[in-house]
Amino acid sequence: MILQTNDLSKSFGGLKAVSNVSLGIKENAIHSILGPNGAGKTTLFNLITGAIAPANGSVHFKGKEITGWSPDKLATIGVVRTFQRTSIFRHLSVLENVSLAIRSRRGLNYKVRISREVDDSVNEEAFKCLHDVGLDKRDGILADKLAHGYQRALDIAIGLALKPMLILMDEPLAGMSRGDREGIADLILKLRNELGLTIVIVEHDVGMVMKLSDTITVMQHGRIIAEGAPEAIREDENVKKAYLHGSFAT
Repeated sequence: MILQTNDLSKSFGGLKAVSNVSLGIKENAIHSILGPNGAGKTTLFNLITGAIAPANGSVHFKGKEITGWSPDKLATIGVVRTFQRTSIFRHLSVLENVSLAIRSRRGLNYKVRISREVDDSVNEEAFKCLHDVGLDKRDGILADKLAHGYQRALDIAIGLALKPMLILMDEPLAGMSRGDREGIADLILKLRNELGLTIVIVEHDVGMVMKLSDTITVMQHGRIIAEGAPEAIREDENVKKAYLHGSFAT
């Protein structure tokens, strides 16, 4: 397993949002976390990515404990999170957004002038990231002028600039048209199939999750109620009850 949680728990007041969750993520897989509203999916995601600290339990990446590590520290070992709302700099160009991420990873202060050779190296790497997400022809466009689907792709390119081994995506298909959702779904498959990345997704689009995922974990009331391949999850009686029967027909 590339990522593992052991008995993770978190409460807010009297509500136990995550309760003793042990989760294993296989390397070079797409692993999705599903569940009804209030199931604890986002809290689990936040515990894994260091946004909040667990009450108890631990998180390990490639055998190393990373419990409570900040997102910046996690990025240094190859664990990167993308957010439901894109974290792009809207007043900068597509290329500049990715170049800034590369400079940050290399420890280059964006306010300090760098040599032409280093600048060319940064831009070359940025173009590679943009090519990987299909934005290399839009490098000079202001990020704010991109369509929503392209902004999501840019957010992923910024993540790629940090050279991840594992990307955690928080509702990557949220708020998109059907066409945009299919485009991002294709991109997620490309990241796994061609770049060899491991991807963990929290997503509400059940149909897309069924098509994308190697493994699905389903949560309810802060606990895991089912885990397995999409076909097994679709037929699981506990999952059907959690989704009021019919929701897994798509």
